[in-house]
Amino acid sequence: MTKVLHSALLLIALSAPAFAIDTVDIILDSKVESMKAAGLGAVTYPHKLHEQLYECDDCHPKIFIDKKGGNDMNMQKNMTEQQCGYAGCHNSAYAFPLYLCDYCHEVLPTAKDK
Repeated sequence: MTKVLHSALLLIALSAPAFAIDTVDIILDSKVESMKAAGLGAVTYPHKLHEQLYECDDCHPKIFIDKKGGNDMNMQKNMTEQQCGYAGCHNSAYAFPLYLCDYCHEVLPTAKDK
């Protein structure tokens, strides 16, 4: 490997945050029973999309703890300007509103759909 190429790769590696990982969509299903009672399924959170739109410190740690299972996600919090309902997120003009349930939740078939 040439010295220039090696130096360029080293510079890229050193400038990347140590915690940077290649994340994918996250399935949020810890409260699946209460979701089913509301006629909704699990949430698929598009983390990769959010990474493209925002910086990590826009959300972590001020809105979300950066640890699997570290956030007690629920709609009551979302609707009271916490978590996804934070004033700069889905409780604002920046993104779709929280009442569009099927934008996040899987919609379960009803008895008449079966």
